[in-house]
Formats: sequence, C-alpha cells, structure tokens
Amino acid sequence: MLWATAMNFVIGALAALAPTYLVRVAGMSPLMVGVLIALDGVGSFAGAAVATKLAAKAGSARALLYASVGGAGLALVMPLTTRPGNAYFFGIGYGGLAAGAVIGSILTRTHRQIESPPDLLARVMATVRFVSWGAVPLGAVLAGLLATFGSLRLSLSAACALALVPPRHPAQPRRPTS
Repeated sequence: MLWATAMNFVIGALAALAPTYLVRVAGMSPLMVGVLIALDGVGSFAGAAVATKLAAKAGSARALLYASVGGAGLALVMPLTTRPGNAYFFGIGYGGLAAGAVIGSILTRTHRQIESPPDLLARVMATVRFVSWGAVPLGAVLAGLLATFGSLRLSLSAACALALVPPRHPAQPRRPTS
C-alpha cells in the first residue's frame, strides 16, 4: 500500500505539471503535448507485457525494486526537455515511469491477492485503493503549489526525484549498523 500511495502521489504531481511544463518551458505545440503524454500508455503497455516475465526471472521483490528504480531513473530525464528538439527526453522519462508503475502495480496487487485471506480480500483491495488513489490529488495540489511559488522546471524535477523514494518493505530485515 505504501508503494502504491507513493507512486500515485508522484503520478498525480506529474499529471498536474506535465502539460504546463511542456507548453510554457519546452515550447511544445498542443499536438506534441498530446503525443508525449500518450507515451504514458505506451510505457504502461510495455510494463504490462514484461511484468510476469521479469517477476519469474528475478523474483517479485527484486522485480518491484528494478521496476521502481528503473522507472524513476528514467523519469529523471524529463526535466532535460527544454525545447521541441529534445522532446525525446520527456517521452523516455514519462513512458519509463509508466512502465515501472504498471509493473509495480501488477506485482503489488498480485502479492495482496495471494497473501490476503479470501474473506478479507475485498476489504484489503478497497482500502488500498482508497488510500493510494487518495494520494493522486494530493500530489497534484502539492505540485501546483510548488510550481506557483517556484519554477516549473524545479517542480518537475522534484516530482521526478520523489519517484526515487519508494518505501522500504516493512518485512525487509534491517542491516546492523556497526
């Protein structure tokens, strides 16, 4: 639930910032903005296509880590888009983050469905959706405030950087600090 909430917060922030950033900072046409934002769907499709193969090969926990870090790492190139000639940075970042988000969504939902007792599954899924989807408007509002009182590029950079901070699974053993 923490992973989904954090990811949805970032996605909400990017959904609020992306069109304005692409028009005001990068000087994109409305058509180009639409094409670049549609790459979210391409990335989502790619993530769905490889999720089960990645989990089978690396294990679901490692696959979630790879998808989270890989998607967030690609998202970091989005603020490098400064003009129509380098729009590919935004496309790679937006599509890459979407791929990581879909892989993570598939893996975390599957985990919840396997680990939840059957009589509690509906409540577990509803609670996770309520909490995690509630982060979308919060991310959008925070991004809007940051862009209002700061710069669009800094706001976009901050939102992309937040994608690198997925919560640590509470069942992970802590390493001794000696």
